[in-house]
Amino acid sequence: MLTRFLLSSLTLALVFGLAGCGASMRAATHRDPEVVSLEGALANRFVTAGEETVLISRLRIVAGTAPDARRPRINLSLVVDTSGSMEGEAIAQAREASRALLDQLRPGDRLSVVTFDSRTEVLLASTEIDGSRLDELRDRMNTMQARGTTDLAGGLRLGLEEVVRHYDATGINRVVLLSDGVPNDASTVAALAQAAGERHIAITALGLGLEYDETLLASIAQTSGGRFHFVEQPSAMASVFRDEVLRLERMVARSALVEITPGPGVTLDGVVAGQWSGSGSAIRVAIGDLAEGETRDILVRLRVSPRRDGSTVEAIDATMSFDDALEEAGRLERRLYLGARATDDEAELASGRDASVERDAARMMAAAQTVQAIEIARAGEVERARAMLAAAEREAALYASNNGDARLARQAEQMRVLDQALPSTAPAAATGTATGTTYEYAEDDARAVRAAHGAAMEMIQTTASD
Repeated sequence: MLTRFLLSSLTLALVFGLAGCGASMRAATHRDPEVVSLEGALANRFVTAGEETVLISRLRIVAGTAPDARRPRINLSLVVDTSGSMEGEAIAQAREASRALLDQLRPGDRLSVVTFDSRTEVLLASTEIDGSRLDELRDRMNTMQARGTTDLAGGLRLGLEEVVRHYDATGINRVVLLSDGVPNDASTVAALAQAAGERHIAITALGLGLEYDETLLASIAQTSGGRFHFVEQPSAMASVFRDEVLRLERMVARSALVEITPGPGVTLDGVVAGQWSGSGSAIRVAIGDLAEGETRDILVRLRVSPRRDGSTVEAIDATMSFDDALEEAGRLERRLYLGARATDDEAELASGRDASVERDAARMMAAAQTVQAIEIARAGEVERARAMLAAAEREAALYASNNGDARLARQAEQMRVLDQALPSTAPAAATGTATGTTYEYAEDDARAVRAAHGAAMEMIQTTASD
């Protein structure tokens, strides 16, 4: 009952706290800086006449170099796991990384720090950065102690409340969540991430070490429009925090959303990797925030009904909308149309291929299947996960060999290593029950799983291209 009440309270706070912000976020007061672009390509400019065709389209979002512009203010909440598993080097590095993050912020930014173990605590209430108080704030960071279990949901809720309390419609509102373990109760986490994403508060989720729930943390990030990162060693925390703040400083677009509508006789089968919503008649892909220099790919499967030779295929219309983060130009749009033509000429079909789209689709599919296999294994279906991963690895290796793709070959090799390590992700009672196999768990298995998942998520969150 208490959890439900707190979740409802947060949702209401988000709704009413931000209700008055929408107009200011979308009210254009300056010109479009024209830094963000939307590009598109099909795997083939032709489809086979008289046959149903599956076609891949690639939508590429490019955030170019920003002109001199006002740097958006940052409203950041750092939510840190201080459970007993963080004892030792991890908690020491968490303190140091928190102090380093503080040094990256500028006057006018806001920072709050929330810790969670058996209980949650607002270690530092949202505070405007002022050079005269830095020593005092650093002293607060030094009080972090490792103890107890892992109330991740409670920590995330408090962190979101701190951001909501000082929400800045023209700034960057963000939660950075660090965890090294499995939460006590994850039942409300998905709803919190969903509420945050709907109100334009992205969550950057960092998985530390070898024991965290990679499926849960990745879902938190994707649902809210944030990013997921694997942090293998505690000593790397400070650099990851620093990179995250630098990325926030270079933000050019907020709350980007791509809506894709198929043409006549075309059905959308879905997105190759990543989360999306909608149906075959229209789908939406939440991109979240974009920093200067970032490139994001969306690869969409299209099913084209049979066409007469020479007829035009109106494949898709795509619209990307986003809030400008540079000039307060409001909610901006980019539009794109992609079309093909039906032919029964084999030479035309061969000439219409775009090898780069085919390659990117193969790489992205391998990444998506890696993540999916880990999710299935974690749910206890180890043998099904291994069978799916083995089939995906063979397909990736064959494509890599036939096309000389060294990057995909590395992905295939990592999938082979992952196959042997998958049982380590499953609940102990579920492993080996289908075949009577007994699995041995090793630190190397956990490392292989986290490394494969982290690399796959980095590709899904950016671009499959070199």
